[in-house]
Amino acid sequence: MDTSELEALALFILDEDDQKLAGLSGSTAGNWLRIDMLWVSEALRGRGEGRRLMLAAEEEARRRGCRFAQVDTLSFQARPFYEKLGYACRMTLDAYPRHHERYYLTKVL
Repeated sequence: MDTSELEALALFILDEDDQKLAGLSGSTAGNWLRIDMLWVSEALRGRGEGRRLMLAAEEEARRRGCRFAQVDTLSFQARPFYEKLGYACRMTLDAYPRHHERYYLTKVL
């Protein structure tokens, strides 16, 4: 892959004092979006802000020419959240790092 195709992506939800309340980081490379981290503060959970960040990242990835997206999560985290957004589990690592599973999910944009 040509490293010139790699472009960082970061989105944040800020409060009135410009403090970060939620965020998403990742990158685009070729025609793939890679989500590295998504977090939402306790104060915003359950209000659709994580979904809003994911959809905004996917929209920006499409603008950059991406056709696919990839994310991974652990069994005690957010697999159902990503599946509700249309991601499908493509691979599972068992006993990761010891007593959980790590899921790799993808989506066609």
